[in-house]
Amino acid sequence: MRLIDRFSVPRRRGTQPEATIELLQGDLSAIPSEHAVDALVVSALPNSYTPNHGTLFEALLARGLDMQDVARHKQEDQRSRLGCWISQPLLPELARAFNFSRIVCFEPSYPAFVLNSRFDAGSIAETVGFVFRCLNNFAIPEADEDRNVRRFDLGRIAMPLLASGNQRVPVEAMLPRLLEAAVFWLEQGLPIEQLKIVTFSPAETEIATRIFSSFVSARRTAGSSLAAPAAAVNPDWETDLAGRIAADVIAACRRHLQNDLLDVARADERSTVEAVFARLDAIRPPTNSTASSPSAGPGNGGYDVFISYAHKQDEEVQAFVKELQQHRPLLRIFHDRTAIPAGGQWLKMISDAVHHADTFIAVLSPDYTASPVCWDEFQCAKLKEYNTRAAVIKTVRLYSEKELPPIIGIYSYVDCAEGDLAKLRACAGTVLN
Repeated sequence: MRLIDRFSVPRRRGTQPEATIELLQGDLSAIPSEHAVDALVVSALPNSYTPNHGTLFEALLARGLDMQDVARHKQEDQRSRLGCWISQPLLPELARAFNFSRIVCFEPSYPAFVLNSRFDAGSIAETVGFVFRCLNNFAIPEADEDRNVRRFDLGRIAMPLLASGNQRVPVEAMLPRLLEAAVFWLEQGLPIEQLKIVTFSPAETEIATRIFSSFVSARRTAGSSLAAPAAAVNPDWETDLAGRIAADVIAACRRHLQNDLLDVARADERSTVEAVFARLDAIRPPTNSTASSPSAGPGNGGYDVFISYAHKQDEEVQAFVKELQQHRPLLRIFHDRTAIPAGGQWLKMISDAVHHADTFIAVLSPDYTASPVCWDEFQCAKLKEYNTRAAVIKTVRLYSEKELPPIIGIYSYVDCAEGDLAKLRACAGTVLN
């Protein structure tokens, strides 16, 4: 296996050392010890693991690893929600022979997955997005309230150029999107140390080498342009920063004071507290206000609460938000994704909003766990918990499903099923305690 190029990805979140992304040429069925990984990512048609001629599965079988047998021993099957599964650890002798311990198999055509997520196999962006939702789901370690740990230890990953084989997606279309997504999640603190992208044929390698080199050069150029001192842009930046910090501290103290008074006030006293603060606002308006758009978020003090939900439950969630605001009038709440424009920056803006929120509330339903958008939001919150070691996520079950995904079901939820608005309104008064 030959290393062609590599670059480092500094972490924007968390304290982990920088990650590396490598481009290699070689045979993934014969990974040498110096390139050993924790997991190999493969793709397959639904329930199809036969070693067809010329495939990676054939090469693995020739060296003693039968994918049909591996598939019979899945450790976690998330094909219905994420189109993927992860294997049990390989037997020690196989792990030593192949220099990987697990297989993550991506099956984007799995019928229940296509039905639930409306996955478009023709969309490169969707294909790349679901690959990383799979990796995020398995790579982020977690423990429940009883300290039972769900951990797969996927620090080093190897993958082929997914979808460029039988699906015939051009390398020049797939690789840039794959690199962009990898950089984004690694910057967010995804606990993967090395990502190895491996080409096989000479023609594929030639194209991939050119694209990878251009991507690395563009990153270096962007890094140089961002290196100018802040003072050169704004000589008064220290004064401005101090002013913003002071304003945020004052607003936070004022907000917490009002919320604390409302929490301890009797029913007949609440209106008095609200009236006094309303009178104060008329004289000296608060620096920050309740928000559901990005303009009130990162850079302006963030949010108190980010509410993540499937838009089929919009009516119930609006009632929940209204009740939250009744209890805490100055609460800054993000709950409207339509305020964020679609496009390449959408996920970054969502991630920033989640990162700057004190609490993340997931309103659970079958529609929630079938939604790619909700998975992205939840995984951003999981990474925030992992990187900060702070409890951020709270869950409210609005509509039940047979079994929650482990990454979500590990949390104790407030039960408001089935769509019980009275319980949902009642939990608005307690969920943030």
